[in-house]
Amino acid sequence: MIDRLTYIELLEKYLDGHISAAEKNEFFKMSTDNGIRQFLEEMIDEDWKSNQLTGSDIPPHVSEKMLLTILNSEKNTDSLFSYSPKKNFVHIFSMAAIFLLIVLGGAFYYYSIRQKDFASQLEASIPPTNIKKVNTNSLPLEVVLEDGSSVKLTRNSTLSYPKRFASDKREVYLTGEALFVVAKNPEKPFLVYYNNIVTRVLGTSFIIKTNSNTKDLEVSVITGKVHVFENKLLASNTSSREELKSVILVPNQKAMYNIKRHDFETTLADSIRSLVGSKDIPKVNTSEAFPKSFIYEKSTSLKEIFHQLETVYGIEIVVDNDNIYNCVFIGDVSKLEVLKKLNTICLTVGATYEVKGTKILISGKGCNKPDSK
Repeated sequence: MIDRLTYIELLEKYLDGHISAAEKNEFFKMSTDNGIRQFLEEMIDEDWKSNQLTGSDIPPHVSEKMLLTILNSEKNTDSLFSYSPKKNFVHIFSMAAIFLLIVLGGAFYYYSIRQKDFASQLEASIPPTNIKKVNTNSLPLEVVLEDGSSVKLTRNSTLSYPKRFASDKREVYLTGEALFVVAKNPEKPFLVYYNNIVTRVLGTSFIIKTNSNTKDLEVSVITGKVHVFENKLLASNTSSREELKSVILVPNQKAMYNIKRHDFETTLADSIRSLVGSKDIPKVNTSEAFPKSFIYEKSTSLKEIFHQLETVYGIEIVVDNDNIYNCVFIGDVSKLEVLKKLNTICLTVGATYEVKGTKILISGKGCNKPDSK
């Protein structure tokens, strides 16, 4: 059986020009294997059908199939080349590599130009009279706005804002990462312009940043509710799309916006905080005597524990088997963050948990109903 990972490594070496003679022979030998070709053909078909060949993020396996697809055309090009079969094979492969580099380079150039164009439009939309604060220190820089709202800028982050807000709205512009605590004012929505997205709130606290690994834009809500939507400037850059995307977030939720796909994904925030003491905690029946410290000294049903977790953290917990509710737990999970609480509880009853979007799914066989005697 052909080692696909080895093949990918050899392809990368070939394109980089750092492949030895022995490795090159092995690479060409593997390229003629029907298993490799079929494997790559299936993946490229899937990628073309799902329209993934856009932007500058063409998957590596797509690149490989593009090369081999051209390679496979060798049998149709005998009349065009006077080289020997081996030289012809290498020649076509070299042309394929050049073709691939042109495709990747062109896509990257197009995407870079489009992003620079958008950035320049966004920069031009900032009022010239705005105040500009830049944090050049390692410690957070707090900026207090005229309405009482505060913004904590991380290092190398910039905030642009007016000395006085307009009569109908409050608009600021951010680059980098910041924590916002917005003063409540239903008459004047607070708008944060950040790269390709706009976050609209009336009064709440939230974090805006760019994920260092994926480069997705992220908005995480701590308190209140926010509306996150694409900047209308995108309309001129993405005329093929019918409408701009948007999401609404509540505490302990975050939205991740992919600037290449122009799409939002919502999930739980990285840090899930207790809502006790905030106005966001749901109203519960006063007869419900929840142990506030999450210390269960006697057998407590998981149904009751999950209800408490949902109430305190504002998250939704679902089970794939109602028998899980019959299980009980005894123990102290007061010092653990919410997901570690769930993990500890699930381990004791042979269950597992999984974050599904903004919900948590509990799976397992569950327990038998206790005797009603």
